[in-house]
Amino acid sequence: MILKFSFEYSSNNNTFLFFLQNIVEKSQLEYKITKQKDIILYVKGSEEELGSFSDELGQTLPMSIFFKNSTVEVVPEIPQEYEVIKTNEKLDFAFCSSCLKQIENSNSKDFYNPFVSCSICGTTCDVKRLKFLKNNQEQNYTSNKELFETIAKLINENNSIKIKTTSGEFIFRKLDKTENSVKLLSINLANISKVVVANKKEIVALASIEKPSIDLRVNEVFRLTNTLNQEYVNVRYVNDLILYLLAKELEKYDIDFLIYNQNDSFDYELTYDGKIKDIDIMKIKIVEDKTIILSSKSYDKSLDVIYSKFDEKAKAHFMVLLQEYDFYKSSILNFYSSTKYDDNICLYSKDIEGFLDIVSYKLPKSINEIFEILKKDETSNRLLNNYKEKFPQIYENAINCDISMLKDNNIYSLWKIVAVVLGFSSKIEDENIVFNKAIDSVLEKGPRIDYKLKDSEKIFNKEFLLHKLFQSGMSFKLAGLDDNTICLGYIESFADYIAKLVDDVHTEVSLDGVSLTGDIFSNDLILKLVHKSITKNFKIYYNKDFVIQK
Repeated sequence: MILKFSFEYSSNNNTFLFFLQNIVEKSQLEYKITKQKDIILYVKGSEEELGSFSDELGQTLPMSIFFKNSTVEVVPEIPQEYEVIKTNEKLDFAFCSSCLKQIENSNSKDFYNPFVSCSICGTTCDVKRLKFLKNNQEQNYTSNKELFETIAKLINENNSIKIKTTSGEFIFRKLDKTENSVKLLSINLANISKVVVANKKEIVALASIEKPSIDLRVNEVFRLTNTLNQEYVNVRYVNDLILYLLAKELEKYDIDFLIYNQNDSFDYELTYDGKIKDIDIMKIKIVEDKTIILSSKSYDKSLDVIYSKFDEKAKAHFMVLLQEYDFYKSSILNFYSSTKYDDNICLYSKDIEGFLDIVSYKLPKSINEIFEILKKDETSNRLLNNYKEKFPQIYENAINCDISMLKDNNIYSLWKIVAVVLGFSSKIEDENIVFNKAIDSVLEKGPRIDYKLKDSEKIFNKEFLLHKLFQSGMSFKLAGLDDNTICLGYIESFADYIAKLVDDVHTEVSLDGVSLTGDIFSNDLILKLVHKSITKNFKIYYNKDFVIQK
């Protein structure tokens, strides 16, 4: 009997293959792993053997942020035409379910041993003993169980503990009132909703083999306690067996979160002799069924070589995405929008065998330059005069505002200028006022803001009509719309502008998909609006393993 397992895995890394290979080799059954569209595993054995193997696979194969779906079916034979794939790469992981079986079994020689060796995730360690210090003096303990019970008790008594983990050394303490922005370590994911708002996919991601961190909104009930002085907080789950064992003991004190950092003073230290593995704590965002990598060191470093071939960040990111998906025979429209670098909208097509710039942006030298363009048209000049008459202080401040600090030709910079022209801010702010006010809007829909391109028969190198962006906002300001609603209009219309460009380009070049790169697309509101605006006919792609902005 032969079973065919198909696994949809949306990454080019070898993590899933590594686990799959170790699990099936341990079974000693005849097998073959191939890569077609998905990762395919063929396993041959008796009905009883395959039943036991399927159960073991379900229990041992780890959750991953990149693992999307799996199917299994009976097939007549193992095909020979597909190439066998294997990995000899040594990978480092936090821990897996097989590790936990060993350290949680009170009859095991590795009971409460955070340095256990594991044949499934490949974890090995030469460390024999933990060192527990106070004022650099080693403290005695009789067992690891007693040690973790002691540390949990000390934390509950508001002591700070410096702990050497596989991701570095951090100081941990109980969550209490703090005025500073902090990061949280979740001790018990079942109680995560006590402090933050997290959906099922985010909770599953936190528990995955990658153990990423996610920025989550502090829930309104907890915010009333004034414990955390921040709207969002970065949260991760225990990614180390030392932290896992400590978490088991902390649960006895109903401690669900610890604050951690690398700079505070501390009362005690838990350490060991040996090197840190330096396991990456990647930061992600989940949008619908997409996992967006915000920061990571875990991607294939050959992608850095591809990235470095382009000075222009937009092209560099786009080229990496084409490589990750092997889209060289496809037509993809990429939107790169950043808070730090020049924006660009670019088409890659198999027909032209290269890049075609669709739209890029150019900042004005001054706000007066925008006003001078408006004066050239009778209607817009009348609007400008009315605006000057009704909002003389805002107008005067805008005329005199120095925008030379803005160097990046992107929408983000233009929104900063919008904030000054429309009086949302008196200066070019470091943080973006338009973003923040749009989020604070009580309405679900804003006014239509003009993101216009100059009429042209060609689809490439289109000119963005900068003055229209300001003209429409000024007209709504004169009409009495509140600032937050106008700002929502700017963000919402940006998403509609992207969708229209997709449709327009598609009429000229049949698109196989749309890709979004650059950190503007890590904003929740923009992502929601862009996904809503782009029709279902177009699949939206993000970088697989590479960060959305490097």
